[in-house]
Amino acid sequence: MLMSPPPGEAPLRRISTTLRVGLCILVGGVLLWLLAQDLLLVFLAILLAALLRGLSEPLSKYLRLPPMLALAVVTLVLFGALLTLAAVAGPRLVGQGQLLYGQISGQFDHLRQQYGQTPWGRLVLSFAPQASEASKFASQMASAAGTTLGGLVTAFIVVVTALYFAISPELYLNGLVLLFPTSYRGRLRDILAHVGRTLQFWLLGQSIDMLVVFLFTVIGLMLLGVPLALALGVLAGLLTFIPYFGAIAAAVPAVLVALSVGWQTAAWTLLLFFIAHSVDGYLISPLVQRRTVHMPPALTILSMTILGGLAGPMGIVLAAPLAAAGLVLVREAYVEDVLHDDAGKTPVEATAN
Repeated sequence: MLMSPPPGEAPLRRISTTLRVGLCILVGGVLLWLLAQDLLLVFLAILLAALLRGLSEPLSKYLRLPPMLALAVVTLVLFGALLTLAAVAGPRLVGQGQLLYGQISGQFDHLRQQYGQTPWGRLVLSFAPQASEASKFASQMASAAGTTLGGLVTAFIVVVTALYFAISPELYLNGLVLLFPTSYRGRLRDILAHVGRTLQFWLLGQSIDMLVVFLFTVIGLMLLGVPLALALGVLAGLLTFIPYFGAIAAAVPAVLVALSVGWQTAAWTLLLFFIAHSVDGYLISPLVQRRTVHMPPALTILSMTILGGLAGPMGIVLAAPLAAAGLVLVREAYVEDVLHDDAGKTPVEATAN
């Protein structure tokens, strides 16, 4: 027969448990703040590994290849495609990028001289960087160029880590699961597998979105006669990875370059970007990302704001996939397991379960 705890011991035990949980949360928050950059690099490696696994698993299934062979094929194909692209379009793209920077700077100076004395011009230019700030930015860029080697080393480490993650994900998954009590391990494996699938479909959707915006933008700018269409299209495609703000950031340099042709061309360029991202947002994304977790716009922007403040540009870039993974964790581990409510599941997930 189990003995009941002495009077007064149960409240003390609850207080002790609460203090331990609070201390763990505090220590975890401090570690996250101190190691934000490093943890984001690890998450980037996980994203790359999820992309490799997401491409190799269907290849292994439909062609009946061994998983490791399928992964090797996908890795070599992607690496070969990047090398081919760099050899064929790299020099042209670098040249257009340099011209793009010079043309945007010249166009901005022209607008400053022409409209800087108007009331609305002074209002707009009050938010623009002044000459001292521009020279400071140039010096910062020059110092950043000196860290290129360090950036290449970091990129190499991330890629190698991603390959190790992709080759044997079970090894690292089991190592993480072992940190939790035995009774939770089976469910934790299911939750982490769901997070991995969500990241795979999210990356697939983003890749398709980026490709569509790139092609739409390059073809449209060429038809409009806007210079440096390739560089502007690559920039638009890459910035599509960042929800909402990426579209605005990509449209600004394109419109400035189009102004060198004429106001009418600039207006058509602005309309082109609006149509491209409308097609992407209302047609392409709902089709290719219907199996991913639904991301409310306010939550996406809030996550970008918080992570941008903690980790800078890297936090902004990785905020959306991190928020998607966090939503899955909260929904699976808290809403379903603690609250026993599965109303948040998508129809696809409900059918799958």
